[in-house]
Amino acid sequence: MSALTLQFTQAGLDALLSATQRGFKGKISHMAFGDAAYTPTKTQTALKGEKERVAIVDTDYSEGESSSLKIAAKFDAPLEYAIREIGVFIESPDYNGEGEPELILLGVYSQENTTLGYRTPDVKVLQWLTLSLAQIPSDSVEVKVGVDNLNIIVDRELADMALVQLNTMQRQIEQELRLVALEQAQ
Repeated sequence: MSALTLQFTQAGLDALLSATQRGFKGKISHMAFGDAAYTPTKTQTALKGEKERVAIVDTDYSEGESSSLKIAAKFDAPLEYAIREIGVFIESPDYNGEGEPELILLGVYSQENTTLGYRTPDVKVLQWLTLSLAQIPSDSVEVKVGVDNLNIIVDRELADMALVQLNTMQRQIEQELRLVALEQAQ
């Protein structure tokens, strides 16, 4: 996927400009996967085959950074499909904080006849994207990290793996102690 570039949409750029003209920043808040492979256009307002949309869960974006930002989203719905398009969404600049915000497609990653990945019901996907900010006004975006961000997520799989590792270490220590006791008995 490193050869793909984000195709910014006109609707997304218009929303960014509207926010900056009011003294705000565009809030990048969601990422989506879809199963359609195509060449994205500037006039797009939606993914062609969207399958799931989730909130951004992490970023390494620093305030004032102007060249690029990294965002991550966790896809864990029990779905199965080929990932052929990825969309990045911002909140509408008209959002007043009540209810769910309207999301506007900022940009799309996709390419004809190209599969970017594959989703299965049993596998969670943590997708990191690096967005180049060179094509948008300086200091015009911020990342809105959802409630379920990576700083507080401890999945069951991670907890189970930690327990197995602790049990293995305990058995190894017990085995070493028995070996030392046998050597001392001789």
